[in-house]
Amino acid sequence: MRRADICLYLGPTDRAKLQALLTCRNTPPKLVWPAEIVLATADDQGTVKIMLRTGLSKPTVMRW
Repeated sequence: MRRADICLYLGPTDRAKLQALLTCRNTPPKLVWPAEIVLATADDQGTVKIMLRTGLSKPTVMRW
């Protein structure tokens, strides 16, 4: 069940910075997976879709 009270808006600059983290091969994984979670949340994806997209656990996704 989706929570309608959660809304995350990323401006173009913030989105570009997060995308740059994902595409840079030198970015450590501890920065990549939070960026993936934030981008997926901004794209209005639910927890299960984010879990499948990132391969992370539900508690990790919920924490971020």
